[in-house]
Amino acid sequence: MAGETAALRQLALRVLAQHSGPAADVKPLVVAARRAYDELARVAAPLIGQVGVDALTGRALHLAQREYPWLVPTAEPHQREGPFAEVLFCLERQSPAVATEAAATVFATFTGLLITFIGEPLTVQLLQKAWPNGFSEPSTGGT
Repeated sequence: MAGETAALRQLALRVLAQHSGPAADVKPLVVAARRAYDELARVAAPLIGQVGVDALTGRALHLAQREYPWLVPTAEPHQREGPFAEVLFCLERQSPAVATEAAATVFATFTGLLITFIGEPLTVQLLQKAWPNGFSEPSTGGT
């Protein structure tokens, strides 16, 4: 499981880097995280529904708080935009390096939960649809 999580984290880091490019500011990373999330939600929602995507996102955020305690939901107006808006709100307040690692953790946790829920083969298919350029390096393991 640890190897799988590390591979998922590496995939997320590649996708974030591809979407944000070399940035010295956190804003491009936040935009990249939003784009990567939207791409992932777009392919997952037909299978698990938007409620399922939101539930997995909320759980991933909760689990990522163990490593990044500052990923704390607030009662701000952006909360109505869904659980990933909470992640973005928190990422904006960090350095680019810390925000990148935290975003990768959230994505790796989300995809790990998705593997538990629908299985690795189907999850890998969804990830390949959502993030095809992220697979330019070795697979996320086992496939």
